[in-house]
Amino acid sequence: MNSQNQTAETEELDAEHLMAERQRLEALFNEKFTKVITVMFTDLKGSTAITEAEGDLAARELMKKHNDMLFPILEKHQGILVKTMGDGTMSYFAKAQDAARAACEFQRILKDYNTTQKPKIPILVTTGIHTGKGIVEKTDIYGDVVNVAARFDAQAEASEICVSEETFNALDDKAEIYCRFFRVAKLKGKKDEVKIFKIIWDPADIEKDKITLANSAAKNLPLAKPKLSLWVKLLVPMTVALIAVFLLIKGNEIFTGLSSQEDKRSAKHTIIK
Repeated sequence: MNSQNQTAETEELDAEHLMAERQRLEALFNEKFTKVITVMFTDLKGSTAITEAEGDLAARELMKKHNDMLFPILEKHQGILVKTMGDGTMSYFAKAQDAARAACEFQRILKDYNTTQKPKIPILVTTGIHTGKGIVEKTDIYGDVVNVAARFDAQAEASEICVSEETFNALDDKAEIYCRFFRVAKLKGKKDEVKIFKIIWDPADIEKDKITLANSAAKNLPLAKPKLSLWVKLLVPMTVALIAVFLLIKGNEIFTGLSSQEDKRSAKHTIIK
């Protein structure tokens, strides 16, 4: 009987020890591997059609040009390339500002390449960026932050940079990056709708967008009330005062006249006995 009690106590102690050890390991794991990161996806637009029309080799050469332009930009802005995925890439940054800078510079370089080189197949890329907690290992990253960043990339059109509200809020210098709310959308696998922000990286498009926003705001403004000049503001109370004085004088004159006529009538019709 004593032996059974001792065995039960030992098992209970072992369970408590294991639970405590598990908590310690989880805390250690989170401290070492869980970090707030900004994940960026890029995707070559129309790659399937390009491969079908031009062949595998042409598509592979196109992706090589894409990588040759992107990789130095990632290094310049402290980004870490995690992997290439056929026609796209996944990378992450410690700071959202660096991710935004890298995405903007990449799109500008692509535009310059397409404009000056005039290639048979222009390189058009979509970009999606999201900020959140993820598991960062030596050669890969995991977590919801990765999935959501991929979903934001899927929301972008060619040459667009779509970012999450979390990334927008994490920008250190919002004056440097022209980023604004774009629309709400339902992301695959997500219960609630999310806000999509768009980084506008082309200076010409930035000016167009500012004009559009200004015109939209002007249409929604209430009609402005006409401003009265100083003379008009002074003239109105003076006129009212003069009218009041005039009426007062006229009132006295009328009253005096009536009193005089009453006296005359009284004198005329007085019967002297």
